[in-house]
Amino acid sequence: MSSSEAPYMLATGERSTQRLQLIDRIFGSATRQLLLGCGLRRGWKVAEIGCGIGLVSFWMAQQSASVVAVDGKQAQIETAAKYAREQRIANLDFHVADAYNTGLPRASFDLVYSRFLMCHLPEPLRALREMRELLKPGGILACEDYDQQSVACEPPSLAYTRLNRISDGMDKAFGVNSSNIGLRLPRLFLQAGLNSPQVTMWQNAFLRGEEKRLWELTLEEARGAIVEHGVATNEDLDQLCAELRRIAEDETVLVMLARVTQVWATR
Repeated sequence: MSSSEAPYMLATGERSTQRLQLIDRIFGSATRQLLLGCGLRRGWKVAEIGCGIGLVSFWMAQQSASVVAVDGKQAQIETAAKYAREQRIANLDFHVADAYNTGLPRASFDLVYSRFLMCHLPEPLRALREMRELLKPGGILACEDYDQQSVACEPPSLAYTRLNRISDGMDKAFGVNSSNIGLRLPRLFLQAGLNSPQVTMWQNAFLRGEEKRLWELTLEEARGAIVEHGVATNEDLDQLCAELRRIAEDETVLVMLARVTQVWATR
């Protein structure tokens, strides 16, 4: 991480690929439905802020949109650009930039989009205002984010209670709030100057499959930061990840992943 990059608790670049690909398998269908519902079409000029390794940007470019993808982590942009070259995806440019100051041209985009970005930002309203400024008059801002405290399983397990406590501890350490950022999105849109936001809310649940391992994989990526900030010990995390793995392998246990809120509005 360069000195100009903001602190981040998860892996970046190639080390983040397995988790981010799993996230896209879980949430990607709803994302694509949202973007098509916003009117995404051939020739639109689109910006994705917080693009990660570029999976949503790839899909939008494959719909013949002209896409500019931004992330604050150099390793993410390098990995995304490499995958784009390997897949020969056109109409796609990547840039390293801060979500608060993207450096992108004002009033230039038909659609500006983010997924699971606001949960990592100490000042989500500031980022939304920046994103609004990128829109053409009549352009659409669309965001998806989640509420950490909605993660649970049935029958209940102390492992998921402990997971949510660790998440709260890391939020405090990094000055963010993922516990209800999805629920706050509509109000943040209004505060950012976007009128009449539209809202959809949904939640995935799984009895089997790798999807049940999402939070185990996330904890393993964040292990170094969690231990460094004194939120849990390595021994705590060993025990917790083992229990989450046991739950994932037990097809009688239903795992509810985070509730997601989708918000979109026209400038």
